[in-house]
Amino acid sequence: MAVRQARRRHRRLLVSRAPVSAETRWRRLAPALAPGLLYLTHLAAGANQTVLAQGFSLALAVALCVVLTRPRLRNELAELKFAWPLLGLFATVLGVAFLTLYLPASSASTPAWALTGAPGVLSINRSATWLEIVKLGGLACIFAVGCVQGARGERARTTVEWIVLLGGVYAAASIALYLAGLQVKGRLSGGFLSANSGATVFGMLAVVTTAFLLRQLRRTARLNQDDRLRKLATPAGSLFCIATCLVLTASRMGLAATGASILVLLAWDLASQRKIRITVRPRDLALTLAALVVVAGASAPMWSRVHALDSDASIRGQIFSTHWSAFLASPIFGRGLGSFNDINSQALTTENYSVLWSIRAAHNVYIQWLEEAGLAGALPMFALVAAIMLVSAFHVARMRSGQTLARGLVVSGVVVLLHGATDYALQVPSIAAFWAFLLGLQFAFTQWRS
Repeated sequence: MAVRQARRRHRRLLVSRAPVSAETRWRRLAPALAPGLLYLTHLAAGANQTVLAQGFSLALAVALCVVLTRPRLRNELAELKFAWPLLGLFATVLGVAFLTLYLPASSASTPAWALTGAPGVLSINRSATWLEIVKLGGLACIFAVGCVQGARGERARTTVEWIVLLGGVYAAASIALYLAGLQVKGRLSGGFLSANSGATVFGMLAVVTTAFLLRQLRRTARLNQDDRLRKLATPAGSLFCIATCLVLTASRMGLAATGASILVLLAWDLASQRKIRITVRPRDLALTLAALVVVAGASAPMWSRVHALDSDASIRGQIFSTHWSAFLASPIFGRGLGSFNDINSQALTTENYSVLWSIRAAHNVYIQWLEEAGLAGALPMFALVAAIMLVSAFHVARMRSGQTLARGLVVSGVVVLLHGATDYALQVPSIAAFWAFLLGLQFAFTQWRS
């Protein structure tokens, strides 16, 4: 055994001393560009203003154009299976959005137009609908970039490594901003205007990083203690920083969604193992306990918010009921994408004014999509996301390698779906783009065979 390990070290030494070509260096660094751009945008409030959001969408389109300048990457994108049904669903969503811009509406379904005396259309805010269409185009572009980066196994694994590494750097920067007092209402927000939005991002990162750490634990099981700790240091450090950030957001639903998603990941991973063998070394146990103590100490802000759970639930319930009624008033085509502020203003009464006057989202992604796009636009969008995740999950078992990473990418979406029931993180452009990138990455990666 000692001789074998010595030979391994010698081979690694020879490889490390070999000159690295510019092409190889570019292949290693290129997968970091998209995650790096997204993390920087997170720190810039998620591009959550109209001008910034449109510029961000343009940047995503430019990124796709740059990627598609290489014929090999275009061919890899064209080889993906099940892409045409996804394109059909996305085209349906865009088609419905365009229809709301031109189809005439009755005064009963859109009373706002009756006040102007002008002939009304289904969308009660056409400019906002155009802006949302542009945002959807940007999300399609970053989804395609994710598909390109996941189309080959080595590239996909390198991308996940960069997501974990840069995610740890992003988390450390967020902690530094928090300690400097540059956050929202004393809670860590990760650069966003809402700490709950930060919780969604850190929740997704926690799931992906946990999957990466599980993979590294298996790959290093036969190494000696020092080599193993060296290889586990980066993912473990990233996970520690990410978990600390998640706790410091003091987001109750964000933490619950992340915990449930990690349980799903662990159960799925254990169910796929033919032989389950768990080895706990004293040093590993001591480090884990120390990390738990630090994270538990950082959870004080969250526990201080538990007493407000009932009042917050009552406020959310009033928001949901009001906007569900708005959906029922125009259930087929809705009121047009981006029309939430107009719908909310029309719904204001003396009874609900204290709750509704300051909100800019329904705090429920499903209700907001239904009231803005109606059944005609929301159901294809829901089906699009479900198809990507289900097709990816189905193909994980057929992968020859990288199954653990693929599971992490799929389950990271569960955080978004659960937290989206009580919050508006997907209304933030960079968060929606980050999830679209992970969806594209998993969709292509799970189809990789060779």
